[in-house]
Amino acid sequence: MGLSHSSSVITYPHEEIYPRLDILDMTSNQSYAPQFDLLIQSFQALQDRPYDDMRSFYQIAGIHGLPFTAYDGVEGAYPYRSSEFLGGRWGGYCHHGDVIFPTWHRAYALLLEGQLRTEAKEIANKYPSDQKDKYVEAAKRLRHPYWDWADEKAIKGVPDVFVTPTLEINTPNGKQKVKNPLKSYTLPVDLADPLPKGLNPNDANYTVPNVSYIPFTPKGFQTVRHPNNKNVDQVDIMNINMSTYIQSVFRPGFYQMFHISDYTKFSNHGLTSRGEELPDFNPGHPKPFNRLGFSHFASWETTHDGFHVVIGGTGGHMTYVDIAAFDPIFSFHHVNMDRIFALWQEIYPDSWIIPSIDVNGTYANIMSEVINEYTELAPFRKSENEFWTSDDVRDFTKLGYTYPEVEKFYGNSTAMLNYVLELYKPDPHYDTRFFVKVTIESGKVKGPFVIRVFIDLPSADSSTPTTSPNFAGFVAMWQSDAHNGTFVEGTVDITAAMERLNIRTQKHDFVHEVNLTTGLLNPASLFNIGTDINLVPVMIDGSEILPEAAGVKLVEVFSFEHDKVDKNFLVESTGQYYTAKKF
Repeated sequence: MGLSHSSSVITYPHEEIYPRLDILDMTSNQSYAPQFDLLIQSFQALQDRPYDDMRSFYQIAGIHGLPFTAYDGVEGAYPYRSSEFLGGRWGGYCHHGDVIFPTWHRAYALLLEGQLRTEAKEIANKYPSDQKDKYVEAAKRLRHPYWDWADEKAIKGVPDVFVTPTLEINTPNGKQKVKNPLKSYTLPVDLADPLPKGLNPNDANYTVPNVSYIPFTPKGFQTVRHPNNKNVDQVDIMNINMSTYIQSVFRPGFYQMFHISDYTKFSNHGLTSRGEELPDFNPGHPKPFNRLGFSHFASWETTHDGFHVVIGGTGGHMTYVDIAAFDPIFSFHHVNMDRIFALWQEIYPDSWIIPSIDVNGTYANIMSEVINEYTELAPFRKSENEFWTSDDVRDFTKLGYTYPEVEKFYGNSTAMLNYVLELYKPDPHYDTRFFVKVTIESGKVKGPFVIRVFIDLPSADSSTPTTSPNFAGFVAMWQSDAHNGTFVEGTVDITAAMERLNIRTQKHDFVHEVNLTTGLLNPASLFNIGTDINLVPVMIDGSEILPEAAGVKLVEVFSFEHDKVDKNFLVESTGQYYTAKKF
């Protein structure tokens, strides 16, 4: 259904720079009310456009994954064929697991933002004369908002603006209650393929499909989050998920990634072909002065993945990479991820893309192709004959937007770093933080899943509640049918769980605790991965699989200390390596 448009869709930068706002500020601050009024009407206008219009919400959402067809006629140098999907080539345009994951999604957000602003300008001119100037100015300032789902405020749950069926806004025809286009999107055509009887929303005996299936959404049905057997959102479960994972997954993830100064390691969760050569390690303990690398930290993509599975749940569109972009909350999530990317750039401005391998391929790129800062970000055109590149979008202010924190700390990377680390630092504040890193081979399991990490609970299984004091967090595997041979690294901060369980967190004394003959830690001082670190891979529907079957290859335990002057910052040279286990 990717029909060629009569004139190419070009992604233009905005004429002036204005900040993208927090959606909570936009909905609570009356001075932003005109922008919010236009935002809601503009979203609805895009959703109302004919599905074969390249500027419609359907077509823009379809760029990311399904329907795996050309957007605006853009095929790339190596046209995609459906038969290649079975060989591992990804059929959407989006990049995941490679170095242009952040920049491709930056261009994607800019396309949607531009179309929203085009609608907003037209709507603003329809207001009565006594309001028109105010709304024309609001349209000029309008940028796509973000939702910071790792802020402590998110513990209260998903904001009402994403779950309430109707909203009251001021329209050109006065105050009106309107359908909320941010809650869901009604599909104008069938999305994905019908499943076995009973697994489709229009079946009389519908049951939420197993996660190995991409949910089928018939024409006329809405996108859903954590649907029940009536295909209705379970907002209470979604909010419980948020309150559970804000502290154990989201905040630690953001906190960790701002310690990474290398763009390649920050940008994505994928490992290069060298990642297959798993590190060799002493079965006891390495030399005391072994300097640890970045790998105990979470990447930008790892934490991004976790949000998708927490919000979507079994059968929810956000859970599945193929159909995630059809849920309107997707773009608010990705604008927030772009905000995190922008803050990171302000802190580490000199680190950028180096040539790498696109292992998975896309609709426009073949598998195992070399990509760099000049790789075309298809299908986003900057002119009739040129596509945006990562270098083009590196300076986001040249695209016509910024973020409130960038404005506040512009030019002061140290102040920005301190602000961000304080904003996302997991509570309580410990002098030493402990981490479990898991290396996982992709493609062993069909469908998204998480690897829950429990501490000191060998009996833990899929039925063990995540409210247990032994639960430390999870590593998300948000994927489609990724092929084998690529690896994902994820890290869980286990410090809070150790404190709850009164497990020792002091730094080890090598002089007294290391056997000078063998070089190994004495047994009483060593983490035993078999009993102390318990991994439970769980599919989104709650079913359990063994770590080996899930692709777990390596589990490692580290600790790092906070700087004695800057209490927010973990010092890499203080890294202590405890133990590891291969599967």
